[in-house]
Amino acid sequence: MRGVVLDDLRGPVGTGDAGFDQRVRGVLERGAAEELGALHEEAVARFGADHPDALVIRVHLALQQEAQDDPAGAAIALSGTAGQLSDSVGPLHPHMLALQAEIARLWGESDLTDLAADSYGRLAEMVEQARGADDPGALAAYERFAWWTGKTGRSAETVEAYTELLSRQRRALGPNHGDVLETRTELIRWHAEAGDPTGAARACADQVAARVRVHGPEHPDTLAARVQLVRWRAEAGDEAGAARACAALLEARELVQPPHHREVLNTRRLLAHHRTEAGDLLAAEHDYEALLPDLERYLSADHRLTLRARVGRAHLLFLLGETDTARVEMEGAIEDLERVLGADHETTVDARFLIAATRVTVGDLDGAVAEAEDLLPELRRRHGDDHHTTLFARAHVLEARGDSAAIAVYERLCELWTRVLGPTHPNVLLVRLRLATEGDLEGEEGRRHLTGLFEEFRWALGPTHGLTVMFRALLITLRSDEATALAELGELYRTCVSTLGTEALGTRAALEAYSEWRGFVLGDEERRSA
Repeated sequence: MRGVVLDDLRGPVGTGDAGFDQRVRGVLERGAAEELGALHEEAVARFGADHPDALVIRVHLALQQEAQDDPAGAAIALSGTAGQLSDSVGPLHPHMLALQAEIARLWGESDLTDLAADSYGRLAEMVEQARGADDPGALAAYERFAWWTGKTGRSAETVEAYTELLSRQRRALGPNHGDVLETRTELIRWHAEAGDPTGAARACADQVAARVRVHGPEHPDTLAARVQLVRWRAEAGDEAGAARACAALLEARELVQPPHHREVLNTRRLLAHHRTEAGDLLAAEHDYEALLPDLERYLSADHRLTLRARVGRAHLLFLLGETDTARVEMEGAIEDLERVLGADHETTVDARFLIAATRVTVGDLDGAVAEAEDLLPELRRRHGDDHHTTLFARAHVLEARGDSAAIAVYERLCELWTRVLGPTHPNVLLVRLRLATEGDLEGEEGRRHLTGLFEEFRWALGPTHGLTVMFRALLITLRSDEATALAELGELYRTCVSTLGTEALGTRAALEAYSEWRGFVLGDEERRSA
């Protein structure tokens, strides 16, 4: 910037008076502030206020004032000079442009960001009128305007300024110029600052294309641009687009990095993650099956990337409805996660949620509630009150406390989970059952609803699944008298033992139902006999 419009008022050009010119050079070299004032008065008197050397001396007076830690005072003084000069030479004279540039710079040195931005904006307009929109000085001034607008914290205005600068630079310099690439980097940043991830992703896509043209697909700057594209597409909610960008990033990395390179392995992990989030579950499952052995071979079983991939795969299993496998996986990993990543790391928190959510599906309500109670403050802080993980924890904590507000939370959770997991996911079925038991279980409509829901359990989970057996036990207790129910529950348990074995989840669910009902019946008989 300074080489374009600032230097013309930093060095004297000569007045034709050799003696005076020598004095000026000597005073400027010594930086003698007290002599500069007298020299300026003499220059104005002899050569006029608009003579280049009179202006040079005036600028150096301002620089001395800046050096004395008063850049704002220097800016004010030069603003007065500029006003006087404009009357004699016009607002677009080269000297006026140089003075305006010094004034804008001094406002910036004063940390008066609004004044700096406004001054550079005026300078850009002046240079454009004097030299044209594509002049290097106009582009440089507009770049400073955009930069200082950013310093004001006005994100939306900064996006507008960098968008305009990018358009000007592309027209004047071409799409592959280094300044164009740098401006697009700033534009991505300010889209993000303005809370516009979609705009950031769009600018990232343009940046990737430009980097490929300029540097080639394998250049570090191109790879870095691809990483940004993956990030901002995901932030914008375009997980399918993030997955495509991640696949392209992996392909580019594999051209220049060996399969065991950490960045290649991490990119494979991210690809599996984004495919999961995009709903491409079968592809993600294949990714994790191939990735996890490589992570353990090339890194270690307890490396942070390996652990994060294990949690990602457990999340995928949860989405697929394989809740018991997900629970076993996370219970086996949680100690390493807390040791390597820390208890508060987002991946560890995700694993703890999976443990709580999957414990519900094996009937471990006490364990699920204890985990949910510990997790709830962190989930609220990270996701807010309406995220499905927070709703799950809140519902179980409220119910454990006997708070009727749990039902409304379950209803909202059911709405979100049905959309994400589907109506026949084990956790969704449990929430639906919990809500169904709030209705009139004695009436015909309530019984019909329960029967229909039970058939969904049988179809989705199978007749021997622990949750299906638990539901069948519930129906037995609702539809039979105490003695008959006890006999049917006993028969249900014996059938499970003979067909499933004593350790199966369905058998344990039947035994728990039989034992609980037997205690209830015997206790009732004792009360009647008393």
